[in-house]
Amino acid sequence: MVFAFLLTAIVGLLLTVVLPLVSLARAAAAREAVSHLERRVEALEAQLRGTQPAGATEDVNAVSPQAASASASAPKPPTAAHPRPAPKVAPQPNAPRTAAVDTTAARLETRIGTRWMLYIGVAALVIGVGLFIRYAFVNQWMTEPLRVTFGALAGFLVFVAGRRAVTAGHARFGTTLVGGGIAIWYVTVYAALNLYGLLDPAVGFGLLVAVTGLAALQADRLRSPSLATVAVLGGFSTPFLVGGEADSAVRLFSYTALLIGATAYLAHRRDWPSVTLLSFLLTGLTVPIWHGRLSPPGAYLTAELFFTGYAALFLWMRHLMRRSSLPNARWVSLALWTTPAWYHVASLVVLTPHRLAFLVYLIIATGVGVILSVRRDGTWTRLVLWAAAAIPLFGWADSRPDESWLVPASVSWLAIAGIHVAAQVELVRRVRARLPAADILLVPATGLGLFVGLHAVLAPSRYALTGVVAALLAAAYAALSVVMRRLDPRAARHIIVVATTLAVSAMAIWLDGAWPPMLLTTQGAGMVWVGLRERRSWLRGVGAVLLAAAITRLLELQFDPVPAAYAVILNRRALLGFFVVGGLSAIAWLHAQSDTAEHREYGGALATAVITANVLMLVTLSTEIHAFWELRASSLRFGASAEFIRQMMLSATWGAYAAALTAAGFKRDYAPIRYLAIAVFGVTVVKVFIVDFSQLDSIYRILSSLALGLLLVGASYLYQRHGASAPQSERAP
Repeated sequence: MVFAFLLTAIVGLLLTVVLPLVSLARAAAAREAVSHLERRVEALEAQLRGTQPAGATEDVNAVSPQAASASASAPKPPTAAHPRPAPKVAPQPNAPRTAAVDTTAARLETRIGTRWMLYIGVAALVIGVGLFIRYAFVNQWMTEPLRVTFGALAGFLVFVAGRRAVTAGHARFGTTLVGGGIAIWYVTVYAALNLYGLLDPAVGFGLLVAVTGLAALQADRLRSPSLATVAVLGGFSTPFLVGGEADSAVRLFSYTALLIGATAYLAHRRDWPSVTLLSFLLTGLTVPIWHGRLSPPGAYLTAELFFTGYAALFLWMRHLMRRSSLPNARWVSLALWTTPAWYHVASLVVLTPHRLAFLVYLIIATGVGVILSVRRDGTWTRLVLWAAAAIPLFGWADSRPDESWLVPASVSWLAIAGIHVAAQVELVRRVRARLPAADILLVPATGLGLFVGLHAVLAPSRYALTGVVAALLAAAYAALSVVMRRLDPRAARHIIVVATTLAVSAMAIWLDGAWPPMLLTTQGAGMVWVGLRERRSWLRGVGAVLLAAAITRLLELQFDPVPAAYAVILNRRALLGFFVVGGLSAIAWLHAQSDTAEHREYGGALATAVITANVLMLVTLSTEIHAFWELRASSLRFGASAEFIRQMMLSATWGAYAAALTAAGFKRDYAPIRYLAIAVFGVTVVKVFIVDFSQLDSIYRILSSLALGLLLVGASYLYQRHGASAPQSERAP
């Protein structure tokens, strides 16, 4: 009974699948032969028409038969050396458009008939075989081995039909059928392995690998990138179709490495960049799937070794792709350029839980990357390498490892920074040219980043050592600036700025000050100074960004709650405010010493620095007044009067400061500072008439109004006396 059913199924498969495919192939071949004959006939007719004299047909049709016979009996005149050109026939206006429409319709019909119908039909066959196996399984038509045999036979018949179609000259049709047969085999082996349990995992893995190898072989012989795509997809899916346990990491990685190598060989042999890209993407999917499902605790070193091999293979594939002439090779090469980034991310994910391996990897990766970038003069590459090592180290420090890891972490920071510093010294010694932008940014990034990293490691348990570390680094960079001055004085400037910044940070830590804003202020002012000396506008812009960050942090500290033990002026935030104001004043002085006529942007920078410094000074004085009287508001001596005195002192301070700005503006003959004075006077007037008059007692209102009036009258006197000495550009015509 089973044999009869199997024989019936085979006959039905031959009648419903194989014979229609063979008939379709032969009909297509016959149609192609007829089309070829028609094209040859048309070519012969065109050749015959080309041999006749031009205009002969029109002349014969234009004369009567009698005239033709008479002309035949008459003697022929001698022919001219150059025959008369044939008359041109005006083209019909509707003919070209009709031909174009017909050609477009024919192309669309051909594409639908030769590609879309073929692809959909093969997909329907694969789905139909799978549904048949499932339907037979549900209805218990035949045993499980017979179902698998039927699927394998169906794939074989479709595969053979495809090969015969290719031999008959229908490459696209045949390769599509071959791919359909291979897909049926994949489904069949998967069903036998996972649904029916008929195969051992090792045997199933071997069969799937054999199907993948057959697909790759057919792709190479038939020169079909589509079959190569099927082979790559099936090859990378094989380990997950078979399944496995956590101890199979070595087998999985070894198989993936062999698959990448085979893909590289096939893609290079046939110049298929798209196959290389597919292999790259599927490798990127294999690694996270392994890490999420099959990653054993002790396989991190094995995984890192194989990750390194994968990265080397893909970089080698990118090197081979330079000879490709295909247009998509450029985009695939660009995608392969990201291999080091993906390798770094995968390594961090695998090694971060293992601290010693994590630190060793960062040191080795930095060393190798810096050596390669120095050989290729990759300045921006070294900056990226510094960020790629520093950011994970900062994140690792936030995990708060115990004190046993302080020395390894500190050594790692020193080793990574030392590698970058050594590379910079070597480049300056070798090139002796103006530092590029990347190296200018790398100098403070290395020095200050090293200090911040060591501070993050030591501060939780050894905070007292952070000041010493800053001082030692400042001394080291000062010595380095002496060495660099002999090689390139311009490079020494950048190192001197870093040394000064580290020294200021050390003093701030020893004085229990807010060292981060002071670090940003010093480094920002130093970069502005170097930018002015070297005429680098972008460097001054970077310094301005650092100063803006310092000002933001200063304003946050200015509005912090007031502690009980608070000394007016001699406290962290007041001294920090004065320091930032001093930095801005130094920047304003540097711009004032430069040639503002030659560089007009210096005038705007000067005005910005002056105005910002004075506004911050006024904010610092105001917060000190507020803090002083807030602490005394609950005392018996002042009580409720503390608030009145505070408001009066604020108004008086603002008015006095505005008056001082007015006097300084006239003395320096500088209009922006006088504009600021007018703005401060305006704010003071609004405060006095809205706040002071509504909240203060009579005596305080009287004092506020008198003080403000005297200051305004004095400022007006200055305008009356010195108005004629305003700059020529500001005088009335």
